[in-house]
Amino acid sequence: MTRWSRESGRPRPTSPPRVAPDEARSTWPEVDATLARGAVEHALARTRAALRSHGIAAALLVDPVNIRYASGTSTMPVWTMHAIDRYLLVPVEGEPVLWEYASAPPELVSPYAGLEIRAATSWSVFGSGEQAGGRAALFAADVAGALRDRGLGGERIGVDRLDAYGFLALQAAGVHLVPAQLALEQARAVKGAEEIELIRRSLAVADAAVTDLYQALRPGMTENEAWGLLLGRAFALGAEFSECRLLSSGPRTNPWFREASDRPIERGDLVAFDTDLIGPAGYLADLSRTYLVGSPRPSARQRRLYADAQAFLADIIAELRPGAAFDEVGERLSRRLPAVYHAERYPFIAHGSGLGDEYPVIAFRDHHAGEVEAGMVLSVEAYVGVEGDDEGLKLEEQVLVTDAGVELLSRAPHDEHLASS
Repeated sequence: MTRWSRESGRPRPTSPPRVAPDEARSTWPEVDATLARGAVEHALARTRAALRSHGIAAALLVDPVNIRYASGTSTMPVWTMHAIDRYLLVPVEGEPVLWEYASAPPELVSPYAGLEIRAATSWSVFGSGEQAGGRAALFAADVAGALRDRGLGGERIGVDRLDAYGFLALQAAGVHLVPAQLALEQARAVKGAEEIELIRRSLAVADAAVTDLYQALRPGMTENEAWGLLLGRAFALGAEFSECRLLSSGPRTNPWFREASDRPIERGDLVAFDTDLIGPAGYLADLSRTYLVGSPRPSARQRRLYADAQAFLADIIAELRPGAAFDEVGERLSRRLPAVYHAERYPFIAHGSGLGDEYPVIAFRDHHAGEVEAGMVLSVEAYVGVEGDDEGLKLEEQVLVTDAGVELLSRAPHDEHLASS
């Protein structure tokens, strides 16, 4: 286990161990019922406490990430990001109710024994067409009835994300709607022991996939081929999807946020990428690496970019201690990044990593209220590139904040030529 500590001066990363690219899938750690149940029990306790603090009697969740968090269930998570086919009611008092996708097989059950499961009414225009409004009214009547049965008629009911049909139908049914997403994000910000173990497993998958890509990168390979290698290995080890496809090479590395293309990678190019990987059990493995392709000798600019990115990551990690205010950390770090990089800098300094990119964000400006807490898992970001240049470099690590220091969770290799220069 690699730890970073303020007491040891400026922290420096150790060389991460390699993950054998021929690791057998049969030896990969499975997500067992005990882990999954512990994660849900922690999540429900955190969710109920957060709702209570916001004066919300119950939350109706349609975001598949929030549903997964509070119930441990997932059905077609990418599909249900744009089609509302399942939803979950979490009362502050009493057990949750999941309206599951009507065609889901019966073995798709929650690890949490107290969950009541009903068949969902879908009103997406995709399947309902001009009947969407009427079907949304049926959905709203069912939810309103469940609220009355629990003595919650007329109470403040939080919603995270609804389309216009569902929102208007609930209003017409007399449900008092208020926003719930901030409460859910605050609940998700501090991880339980089982969640942390599940995050470690997602990162093991990402580390193995990144190691494979590092060993396979060659001049002539296209960016799309490189991205396919990364995801193919990750999928073989149980990953579910990637939230983005950020991989660029050579002159496409500056500015950042270009997605993979059919550009052939050339000798001496930097290849920079961000995994944004949703691994087994839905937990995010979010790390970035930049590799030099086809040449053992980086240019002076490439060496400088790598050194500056590493130094900024070290500065970020040194600030992540329980009790540190987000705004104060952001203000201090905004002065640590060399001014030459400010025009192209990454929007965030650090962000929560759980069942996706999460609250909190530590930013250069427009800061969140709150402070760093033990149990937060954060991804720390460094993009360095000078405006107008044709190269930039991206590094990112995922870390766990503890009372004893900051633990480095991401272990994928750094480029040995850039790192040794």
